[in-house]
Amino acid sequence: MRAARLLTAATALLLCLGISAQAERNGEGDLVVTFDTAMHPTRLPRQTVAPVAVRVAGDVQLASGNTAQLPQLRTISVAINRQGRLFDRGLPICHVGEIEPASERAARRVCGGSIVGSGHVTLQARIPTQPLFTVKAKLLAFNGPRRSGDKLILAQAYARKPPGAFVLSFRVSRRPGLFGTVMSTTLPRRTQHWAYLTHFDMTLHRIYTFRGQPRSYISAACSAPAGFDTVLFPFARATYDFANGQSLTTTAAQSCRVAG
Repeated sequence: MRAARLLTAATALLLCLGISAQAERNGEGDLVVTFDTAMHPTRLPRQTVAPVAVRVAGDVQLASGNTAQLPQLRTISVAINRQGRLFDRGLPICHVGEIEPASERAARRVCGGSIVGSGHVTLQARIPTQPLFTVKAKLLAFNGPRRSGDKLILAQAYARKPPGAFVLSFRVSRRPGLFGTVMSTTLPRRTQHWAYLTHFDMTLHRIYTFRGQPRSYISAACSAPAGFDTVLFPFARATYDFANGQSLTTTAAQSCRVAG
């Protein structure tokens, strides 16, 4: 207990000195992945939850820089600290068939009321008889239906050059333990023969009204120990699974300050 109190005190001191968490890296052989998170605002109640925006981001690369040998990322799983909560009651639901295939403008027109976030993806396209080329796409996140009791977040990736879209279906599940909310997705089967993801970032944030009350899609509290108003804690953990059997996991930290 004394060691835990000393660790908490040291953490609080570092935060007061302005030392912040950095993107976390993990590697195996030539393969390197990074993972970064952000939460805004960081000043939150100690006991009750308040609206927040949550950003998760990651990169996949080879230390040698030989992008032609990059293994294909098949599955991404992001587990968020149990202090973060998702609430979607009253939000319209969007279905995959409504946004795939569709341009970003068409997706907004059909499912604009279901948008819960945005972001970007970058991928390497490997198409037979063509040289490798990079595709940068915008990401729109929509409130999806339920599948086997789990909530879905549908992330539509839409690129203008060349034009095209596909949907990453994130399954949101609740699990016991420190990381209580898990979002996981697998690269769609129809893209597995050509798409090699190298970057993703997604920010989830939506304020709306349900039964006359303001609601937030994502909420969180700052559960700092008694006697401290600042804490650094493991905020999210990402697991990257590749087609060649490699699997890398990395955890990112986040600081918060107790409001009031």
